[in-house]
Amino acid sequence: MTDNVLSAARVLDLVELIAASEDGVLLREATLRLNAPKSSTLMLLRTLVNRGYAYRDPLSDRYLLTDQYRGGAFGWVSDPYARIVATARPVMEALSHELGESVTFGVFDQPGHARVLTQVVADVEVRYTAAIGRPIPLYCTAIGRVLVSRRPRADWAGLIGPGPFPAITRHTVTDPEAVLQIIARAREEGHAIVMEEFALGGTGVAAPVLDPQGHALGAINAGCVTPRFEEKRDRVVAAVMAAAGELGRQMGGVPSETAA
Repeated sequence: MTDNVLSAARVLDLVELIAASEDGVLLREATLRLNAPKSSTLMLLRTLVNRGYAYRDPLSDRYLLTDQYRGGAFGWVSDPYARIVATARPVMEALSHELGESVTFGVFDQPGHARVLTQVVADVEVRYTAAIGRPIPLYCTAIGRVLVSRRPRADWAGLIGPGPFPAITRHTVTDPEAVLQIIARAREEGHAIVMEEFALGGTGVAAPVLDPQGHALGAINAGCVTPRFEEKRDRVVAAVMAAAGELGRQMGGVPSETAA
């Protein structure tokens, strides 16, 4: 009698198969190599993707292990954000492809600031990009405002700081009370829109990714070129909120648009 559990062994066989190939594997290759039904192999691959162990290259349809998983210590152990970044990647890629805009994922950072952890840059000539790891202000960015909005209201003023805030562009809202009112609206609506307050020509639309208690694990943001955003405002807002809700579900949380 073997001590192996068949279902667990098949998952590990699949991980080892993907790891052995620098170019990843196709579904049909995995099915053949594992001598397993196509349907069950596909479900295993989707599970690995949803849990952040692997991702599917949208151009080649090949499945590869995420850099976070390959990075040692399982990634999740040494980096508290590794799992959510890995899980967010396919969600962000799908959102970027749907909207034709760049997508970022950010979290709280040092006092008064958030930080972008990862991005998917849109495959278009004119596009918005972000500096990974650079602190961004909470008061004038869509990511910052939605992250603050999910904290207790009594903490908002302390999180954004006392002001008056510097005007990064001519459109930046610098009055603390006005910013707090905007954050309240973001809490009510489940998303924030920042038009050219942080970067001229750029509009950010962000929604929070929530845990089971309704706290923000981070925020997904679509960084749009402003003229294109004006043409598809409703579609961008709906898609960003749906993507944040999907990532929240994959992380074991609740959809951002329905959380209290």
